[in-house]
Amino acid sequence: MITKRFTVILMAIFAIILNTSAQKIMQKNSTELSQILEKDKKIVILDVRTPQEYAAGHLKGAQNIDIYQDNFYNRINKLDKKATYLVYCRTSNRSTAAVGYMQQNGFKNLYQMMDGFPGWANNKLPFER
Repeated sequence: MITKRFTVILMAIFAIILNTSAQKIMQKNSTELSQILEKDKKIVILDVRTPQEYAAGHLKGAQNIDIYQDNFYNRINKLDKKATYLVYCRTSNRSTAAVGYMQQNGFKNLYQMMDGFPGWANNKLPFER
């Protein structure tokens, strides 16, 4: 588990470095993303938290792809690179790593929720259990 967390931290650092490139990840807070989701129903929502965190509450329609699982990269690589994605976790550490990987692998339309699921819930935005 420590090795996986270390890998995620390294990926997050790498993703931050990548954010200096011409291609940008759109970093937004939960209220901004709520408004964007109301306007664009085609956005694919990815929850990169653990299944236990997901079960405790998640955005409606979110796919759970746990960044700590060995098959994370394979599952991400099977996604449509032309689609638009909203990626979130709890604190934005895991989502930073996930969107960094996605950006590095050809995904161009990425939103990252910077205040994470707690921000969404604290703003009393709708979610499912």
